[in-house]
Amino acid sequence: MNILMIDSQRVNYVDPGEYVPGSEHRRYSLEVTSRPSDEQLARADGIIAFHSVVIDAPLVARMHRCRALVKATIGLDDVDVEALSAKGILCANIGSVGVEEVAEHAMALILFAQRRLFDYARHTRQGGWSWRAHAGEVKACADTVLGLIGYGATGQAVARRAAALGYQVCFYDPRVDHCVEGIAQGRTLDSLLATADVLSLHLPLTPDTAHLMNDARFSRMKHGATLVNTARGGIVDTEALLRALQSGVVSMALLDVVQEEPAPPRALIEHERVLLTPHAAFYSERSLAQLKANALETLLGLLQGKTVKTVVNPDCLSGEAKGYA
Repeated sequence: MNILMIDSQRVNYVDPGEYVPGSEHRRYSLEVTSRPSDEQLARADGIIAFHSVVIDAPLVARMHRCRALVKATIGLDDVDVEALSAKGILCANIGSVGVEEVAEHAMALILFAQRRLFDYARHTRQGGWSWRAHAGEVKACADTVLGLIGYGATGQAVARRAAALGYQVCFYDPRVDHCVEGIAQGRTLDSLLATADVLSLHLPLTPDTAHLMNDARFSRMKHGATLVNTARGGIVDTEALLRALQSGVVSMALLDVVQEEPAPPRALIEHERVLLTPHAAFYSERSLAQLKANALETLLGLLQGKTVKTVVNPDCLSGEAKGYA
């Protein structure tokens, strides 16, 4: 049984020599490459693809023996599931790996913005030493409305952390009626936009959510609110965000993801009220190890005919990853 791991060309997930021939791999052969050849794709029985590897129809056409493909991410927005299904190739993701890390990263960005650390750091670098040297209000957590768009595993993990700090937590998610823990209140999207001091995104990128945050939605936000995105870059229209920053509708944007990855526009990089991190929210030593282990375990399960909960095309019919995570 031949397994092919397609690593990201952008930032390698697999360390050199991590998967080498040996006793632990006696059940299968395993190759790792960031530039798969026709021969490698043709002989692979199963494929694992990491983040930023686009699984499109031309790539799928080169898979002649493949029976299963696992995307080692939560989202499948860059996978042509229909092309895989047409060739009878099962497709799965790895479920909610890195949820706690993403929630921690989001909370760090939220607190960074709320405590006006942008302004204070700039002020002290310039030789100042005044706690009044900030723009806008500095609110206590208890006086801050945190709005979460998407209330799946990650949104709920953020809510638990925020509630412990005293935030007024609200959420919008068409798939979730209410918060069973009682720590967050459900709202309509318009109500959430109008009342949130901080808006944090935790939903997948689908045709329905692409550019969800556009000019119209930004215009409905509470003036001076903060935007945090640790979900998918394509949910936010970058040009619309820059206009919202220019008008003051958005006071700060703290983004772990942008639609132009890995080369954000200079207007974002250099904006004094924008903080960018390089799609790092998922990462810890533990989560990276779990991500790779889950991907391999999921693929082996598919190839062995086991039931895998994260399969999106169990009948090899066209389908798409849905749900908020």
